[in-house]
Amino acid sequence: MTFSSFNRRQWLKTTGVVLAGLAVAPRVRLSAQHEADRAGGRREPVKLSSNENPFGPSQSASMAMISAMEKACRYPAPETAELMKLIAAKEGCSPDNIVLGVGSGEILDIVGMHYGLQKGEIVCAQPGYLQLIRAAEASGGKAVWVPLNKKLEHDLPAMAAKVTEKTSVVYVCNPNNPTGTVVDSAQLKEFIKDVSKKTLVFVDEAYLDCADDYAGRTVVGLVNEGHNVVVARTFSKIHGMAGLRVGYGIMPAKLAAEIKSLGTGSLNMMGVVAATASIQDTDFIAETRGKIKAGRDGLIALCKSMGKEYAEPQGNFVFMKTGMLIKDFQEKMKAENVLVARPFPPLLDWARISIGTPEEMAACHAAMKKVLGA
Repeated sequence: MTFSSFNRRQWLKTTGVVLAGLAVAPRVRLSAQHEADRAGGRREPVKLSSNENPFGPSQSASMAMISAMEKACRYPAPETAELMKLIAAKEGCSPDNIVLGVGSGEILDIVGMHYGLQKGEIVCAQPGYLQLIRAAEASGGKAVWVPLNKKLEHDLPAMAAKVTEKTSVVYVCNPNNPTGTVVDSAQLKEFIKDVSKKTLVFVDEAYLDCADDYAGRTVVGLVNEGHNVVVARTFSKIHGMAGLRVGYGIMPAKLAAEIKSLGTGSLNMMGVVAATASIQDTDFIAETRGKIKAGRDGLIALCKSMGKEYAEPQGNFVFMKTGMLIKDFQEKMKAENVLVARPFPPLLDWARISIGTPEEMAACHAAMKKVLGA
């Protein structure tokens, strides 16, 4: 028996122990943190600033990564092809309609750059997510900002009115980041059907898996019907894989071919196999959605009890009016060991707070009561 075969057998024998450790590690970690909190000595801040999913990836995704460790020396071409097939089946489209990215951020960057180079205008909401906009502006494009409506939702009629012969892309983030609001699904679909006759519509559905009615709200069917629309998704949010960087866009096949040719990144083996396992784990998705909703509902209840205005959220975060400048609120919350998000002009007295674990949300609630004087 060779040394290498012995090592391999030993590795396989210990895999079960490692997997068991993975299953209990989060509970051990939370328990230890809880004890530290009770003693008044939390070791690190509660990070509620980046809309990450603190519940992490599914156990099936973790197991897939461990099983694939021996293949880490290989490029993940066969594994990527398998992931593409699963995505196509989920979205009801051809693999030719799919562009994989290093997170959905790469899709945003490439599309933004591609249309920015045409020196066109990008119609977008304010405040909203800026990655596509910044990529377009850096390439020579121009942002055309449209304020949100009174409910802090995309103002679709106002956005449609801004579309001209100069428009290259209309960008809709649904649910919107930072407000968490969604657009009425019927109105959004009619908007896309009309506007996509004139220009590309890009719908960023990064947070839609967290919403109450994903199936009823997604517009991916419009791609399959032949409309000029891109839908972006990510494994960073509901799948709990922000550090693995896997996302994708669904779009017309001709545009997909153009966008693929502009890609600069490549997916890694661990991200691909984890995404492949996670996309099939529907029970995990439903369970995680329930946990996020519970945290979101609890934060909404606190806002109501404190008389604080908030936007109706459907993502894994809540956008609330603090009554003080966000910089001041950030500093005061940081002093209580809780980190909240950056400013989102022009709403500089509003704060975006991500949903954390129950323990993290308890710390957040206590800090908010102290900082806001309730």
